[in-house]
Formats: sequence, C-alpha cells, structure tokens
Amino acid sequence: MSQTKIQLDLDGKVGSTITTADNTAQLTLTSTDADANTGPLIVLNRDSGSPADNDACGNIQFKADDDGGNSTELASINATFTDVSNGAEDATFGISSVIGGSQMSRFKATASETVLNDDSGDIDFRVESNGNTHALFIDAGNDVIGLFNSSPSFTTGSGMHLADDVKIGFGTGGSSRPDFQLSADSSNLKLACGFGGDTADINISTGGIISTGQETSPDAGTSGITLNQGANDTNIITLKSSDVDHPMTGLFETDTYGVLVKNNGGDGGLRILGLSDDDPALLLQGFSATDSGSVNASADAIIHIDGRKSDGGTSVATISSNNLVAVKNDGTNQLMFTGDGQIYTNNGTAVGSQTGTFDAYEDAHLVRAWDLVHKKGVIDSEFDKFVGYNHEKLADLKLVGREEDGTPNHFVNVTGMQRLHNGAIWQQYEKHQKLANAMYELAKVAVGEEKANEILEENDIKLLN
Repeated sequence: MSQTKIQLDLDGKVGSTITTADNTAQLTLTSTDADANTGPLIVLNRDSGSPADNDACGNIQFKADDDGGNSTELASINATFTDVSNGAEDATFGISSVIGGSQMSRFKATASETVLNDDSGDIDFRVESNGNTHALFIDAGNDVIGLFNSSPSFTTGSGMHLADDVKIGFGTGGSSRPDFQLSADSSNLKLACGFGGDTADINISTGGIISTGQETSPDAGTSGITLNQGANDTNIITLKSSDVDHPMTGLFETDTYGVLVKNNGGDGGLRILGLSDDDPALLLQGFSATDSGSVNASADAIIHIDGRKSDGGTSVATISSNNLVAVKNDGTNQLMFTGDGQIYTNNGTAVGSQTGTFDAYEDAHLVRAWDLVHKKGVIDSEFDKFVGYNHEKLADLKLVGREEDGTPNHFVNVTGMQRLHNGAIWQQYEKHQKLANAMYELAKVAVGEEKANEILEENDIKLLN
C-alpha cells in the first residue's frame, strides 16, 4: 500500500512534500470541465512586489541519488524574466542536463535566438527520417554537418558532407525537381540549377565542369565549360559593359560589345562579332615569349589560322585549289586564300581616277619611285634623275597608304603594285615593238626589204601587224 506524507511549514512559508513507497503517481490533477479552455493547468507564478530584469521565475528539477548516495540534479527546466518592461517583456526558456558531472545547456530560447548546445559541449545533433537514422547529423566534435551520412568528414575546416545518392533541393521547380539542387552519387558531385521543368538548366559536376541546357555528357575538360542551347539559333554568349554605348541598336543592345553565335542553324559554325563606337571593333592579338624566323610548311608563328575539312571522323587538309580563308566586306569577298597558298583579291573597285590600270603614267617610273622612296636594297642608277614621281604621287594613286594626318607611309597596296608591274611590262613591250618597227623601216631603206626580213628572222623578232 502506498503511503502519502504531506509536510507544511507554517512559519510564513508554505511547502509540501509528497512521498510514496511505490511507483504510483504522486500527484494527479484532474479537470472535469467540458469546455475548450485549457485544463488541467499548472501555474508557476512569481508574484514579486519589486520585479527586476533577469528574475528567475521557475525551475523544475529532476533529481536522483548517485551510487554514492548523493542527491544529483539530472536535468532541469527553467525560465528567466530577462526584461520586465511592461508591454516589452522578454524571457529566456532553457532545458539542461548533467553531462560528465556538470549541468550543460541542451536547449535555450531567448528573445533573439533559439540555441541548441549553447555551452559548446561535444554533443552531436541527429534527426531521423522515416528510413534513415541520420537524415540530418551534426558532428559537434569535428564541426561537420552530414546529410544522410552518419560519418561526415572533411580533411580541413568545417563544412557539410553528403552521403552517396543524396540530393538537396530549394525552390518550387517542376513536378520532380526543385529550382536549385545539390546531388551526389558514388562517383560524381553535381550542383544543378533550373527554372521549371524536371531537368536542370545549369550543372556543375565533378572536375569543376560547368554545363548548360540539359547537357548530360559535357565534353569540356577539368574546370571547363560546355554550353548547350539545344536547337536555338540565338546568341550563346554576349559580353556587356555599362560604359559601352554603340549605335548598332538595331542589331544588339547598346551595351553589348561582343557576341558568340552559331553561324548556321543546321550546319553549325562559330560567328564572333565585336561591336564598338569606334574602330577597331574586333581585335585578334597573340602574345608569345618566343618567335620563329623560319619560313617553311611547318614553321611556327605568333598567330595561326588553320582551316581544315572533315574526312568523316576527324579532319584533313582542304584540297589545295579550294578556298581556305575569305575576308569579306559586308558579306562580299574581297580577299581569298586557297589551300595551296594562292591569294585572290577583288580588283573590280576603281583606284582614284583609274579603273584598274595606270596607263596615264610611266608605270616603270612609278615602280622605281617606290624603290627610291624606301631606299631598301636599291642601287642608285643614272636614270633615277628622270623619275618625276614621288611619295605623294604614289599615295594619290593609292599605291601606298597615308597616316591619319595625311602623310604618305610605306604600307604598299599589293594588288595595285601587281597591276602597276603588269602595266609596266606591257608599256615596255609596246615601246619594244615601236622600236623594232622603227629599226625594221630603217633596215628596209638601208639594205632592202628582203634583207630586212632576213635580219628579223635570224633574230627571232616578230612584229605585230
């Protein structure tokens, strides 16, 4: 039979002790009220006549004797009135338990935070899911968080360690995938971001490889990028700067200064565009610590342009007579290089008042004038004094270039010089024919027509009719 002992101290204080000799309930509170209000109700009320901040307002202790017969506080629940200001009251609520002979905080709720393990003990935190004992696990001693991982570890520092075949997702996403997802399996760690649908739009996978457009097998190397825009033919990369303000707004936004885009919707190819308010709009530069002076089929240079054709699986050199590189002006070819090194230029454009020729000038004199201007490897000739053309005349004829201030320079117009050389050859041929005709007429007068014809035949000279 249980025994109940109630002790009352009437010396200005009231207290009670309920003691039983068995494990039946020492105290039962029963409410027979049928309404929806709370009941039974236990109230711990500190009714102070002079309340002050940080008043301890209640403590429930759990005690038992240790094996030395000492009454030991095993755990406690307490509340503290941290701010007693009317209308702005704050309180702290805590739960603690004994660890290694000392009380340590397990849970603490204040006006500004809720804290687990506020005393920084080596106390792990674990959350179970329906099928995993370590759905969330904080290894306090190693400062590591594990997700579905009972042994999270890092070689240095703190962090989060995912188990194999785990995904973390944030956002609404599609029916089976969130907008932001971190996943891992036994061989790959992947960070995936998407915007609706059930597949990722951006992936960062093992090796630091970034891929876009639902690309599942990026062929970029370590720390590389694979951009996949599906069947879209729009710009795949645009480069912008807030201080760029070009006028080609009918083509691109005014702050766009560079674009990479597929050249042909079905065939592929890369088109690189540069946009600028001033020239140059596209600049190709190469920087090398070395350079080569060799000139041969395999010599190096600071900048290489290498065109190849497909042989079905890889690439081979293009047919020697076929086009290798084309330089265009608004879509029209102006300069072309073939596979065997031949150069073709569009010479249909008029040059000054000329239409591709220089018949109004002594072409040989123009050629000599160029030599005399740059004076490189030129042997002086007694006939140089008869050359009446100068550097300015060469620039007027667009055989050489000019500086911004109009001064002629030594940039030579290769196609113009080719026409000039051809013209000089033909002019000399005409003069030769005229001289041959004159000598023939003199020979006829001097030795007769028959003998004059023999002289032409002996010297293999043919006169034009």
